[in-house]
Amino acid sequence: MDTRTRYAAFAERIASVSPSYAAWARSVDDALVGLLDEVPETKRQPELVFAVARRLGADPSDPGSLRVLGREARPTFVAALASATVQANDPRRLGPVVPLFAALAARVDRPLGLVDAGAAAGLCSIPDRVTLDHRVLGAPLLDARADRAVVRPSPSGAPGRDVRQEAQTMTVRVHTAVAEPSVHLTVDVSGAVPAPTSTPISIGARVALDPNPIDIAEPGAFDRLVEAVPPEATDRTALMREAARATLAAPPVRLRGTLPGDLDRALDALPDGVEPVVLTTGTLVYVPGADRQRFVDRVRDRGVHWIALERTGILSGVAATLPADVDPADPDAFATASLDGVAMAVSDPFGVRVRWLRH
Repeated sequence: MDTRTRYAAFAERIASVSPSYAAWARSVDDALVGLLDEVPETKRQPELVFAVARRLGADPSDPGSLRVLGREARPTFVAALASATVQANDPRRLGPVVPLFAALAARVDRPLGLVDAGAAAGLCSIPDRVTLDHRVLGAPLLDARADRAVVRPSPSGAPGRDVRQEAQTMTVRVHTAVAEPSVHLTVDVSGAVPAPTSTPISIGARVALDPNPIDIAEPGAFDRLVEAVPPEATDRTALMREAARATLAAPPVRLRGTLPGDLDRALDALPDGVEPVVLTTGTLVYVPGADRQRFVDRVRDRGVHWIALERTGILSGVAATLPADVDPADPDAFATASLDGVAMAVSDPFGVRVRWLRH
């Protein structure tokens, strides 16, 4: 996908959420395309470019300010992009992966040792501190372990119904945070929806690996973190504040490093007695293709678990496990959630609409 097409697609995807970012994306002209072509392809992501532009003083409320920055501060803009590692660190991405952590926790007999690769401030390093509700859309929820319907009270408080007889929309508590402060997420789900779990996610150690890890406890750190968040997304910023409080209560060990070269160092930082699991959420799109495959190969060589929520299609092995009816161009299949290299679900870019593919 060329730069202009990428930004046009981003504008269409983001328009309902952020008219200002959609206008910026549509403002990309030949001069901006030429500027972006001067930086590595992994540095041309719209979210990254817009975050750097805002840091350099561009005003997202002015649709022309991105072009002005590119014209008047081109060398500074190019240099800043070349070294940028900004990530939005959106805790909503935990919605599709918390059930995978819960499934893993239920089948191992020791706490998990989490390596959050591309962690930024570690706001996705807290799957155990997420209370997750599934809003099941128009289909019965089945308990995969027993092949039976799960009966839950209706939202009105009426007695539970046998959902084998009547498909309905209902909200089901899938996981309860192990401690406070925590984050509450509600995800619209369909397909082979996982059953609720009674096994809490137990995490015995957390390591946050990032080229430029952010210590959320430092003054101004949160403001830096939300640079990539569209200005209209005040609810998203509020959720990030909740996640920041939870992260401060269970802080990871921060390591400066990149993938795949520093993966071993991060895994080796985990203590004995934990079950290692690597988490990537929107990280691998920033890793060049050859290094991306080396990362996958190294995870396999180390024999550790891997939970991912990455753009659909960028991981060939994961893509090979997708059903034939999954269209990567579908906004609701933008990302694929996978466990140990097997596609388990697809979702929209924000992880709030999830189609489960298999139990």
